[in-house]
Amino acid sequence: MASIDKQHKRAARAKAKAKQNRAKRTAPTSELELDPNDSRIDFESVDLTELFVKMRDAEKTSQQALCTVFLSDPLLELVYEQEGEQGATDFILAALIEYRNWSTEADEATALAWIESEAFQADYLAASQALFSAEG
Repeated sequence: MASIDKQHKRAARAKAKAKQNRAKRTAPTSELELDPNDSRIDFESVDLTELFVKMRDAEKTSQQALCTVFLSDPLLELVYEQEGEQGATDFILAALIEYRNWSTEADEATALAWIESEAFQADYLAASQALFSAEG
């Protein structure tokens, strides 16, 4: 588990990235900005609503079930393959902040506090370990 300082730095980066992504989504895009030969996913324009609905339904069972649904989504594997570990970490934090905002209308600070809470960290780690042992 990363140190508290590292977690705060990652969370701050994710918060800034989420804010930047929201600004990009609301700004008109030019077709000149898009490279038609780029096969990478444009994560700023990915609609996560379907995943968020699954997560919200799972959260009715438990927070660990929510984490399991989130971690088992194939999009995370794509993010990791295309962006590497740091990019995946930033995406995960940004997506979880966006989910919390979507599901509870919490502001970013409140969403970040939820992600950094001991209960969430324990459930996230347990879901991650369960998925890892199921794959192995």
